[in-house]
Amino acid sequence: MVHENIQSLDEMEHLLKEDILHKGGNITISIGDIPKISHTRDIIGNCIQEWLPQWFKDNGLDLEPNKSTQTFPDFIAHFANRSEMVDIKCWNYKQSPGFDIANFDSFYSVVYNNPAKLFAKYLTIGYSPTRHGFTIEYVNLLNMWELVGKSAKYPLSLQVKRKRPYAIRPINFSKYPKKAFNDPVALIQAVRAARILFYPEEVHAHTLDSAQTPYTPNEWYEKVYNSIQPLIK
Repeated sequence: MVHENIQSLDEMEHLLKEDILHKGGNITISIGDIPKISHTRDIIGNCIQEWLPQWFKDNGLDLEPNKSTQTFPDFIAHFANRSEMVDIKCWNYKQSPGFDIANFDSFYSVVYNNPAKLFAKYLTIGYSPTRHGFTIEYVNLLNMWELVGKSAKYPLSLQVKRKRPYAIRPINFSKYPKKAFNDPVALIQAVRAARILFYPEEVHAHTLDSAQTPYTPNEWYEKVYNSIQPLIK
């Protein structure tokens, strides 16, 4: 269904739920006139993310890809009088989400220089593979901190490689939303704690010459905390 031009991310979420929630779809490959429906999880998620920009375009949503492919979020949504940051994440609803929210070191640096990025929205879409394709089970527009929470081992949910934090990962937010952080302050507190845990050489200013960043975790936190106060509603 084609709607009037979308004027906000909240309106986008509402209309997308009307159009696709609990609806079925399929992805078919045909070779030599022999069709085959794909049930591969990665293919389904990738194809949904390829399909969505056309839906956005059909409904008058001006979605500009992030020119820097290495930093979050992936898109900037332009409306009549403002722009909003948004990312799109799809996953198999029958399993815990395993997508990356952001590279940890990149997030740490980007948020220090642009704290407003903490308020990027995440359009999350959960699908379930079926015998004849897939069904959309979940559509929700969430804040970053509503995706992330404390893990069993770390101050926040992380993918760790070679004893270093590699990516910020979601908790199972659709099933256990109360385990997510309540606000952006709780998120940056957890990021600071993780930075101290994995990069103890950065804790004291006199050791920063050998560290990856020119500021301590406490300096990072204070700068980000003070910067986001006017943005917290």
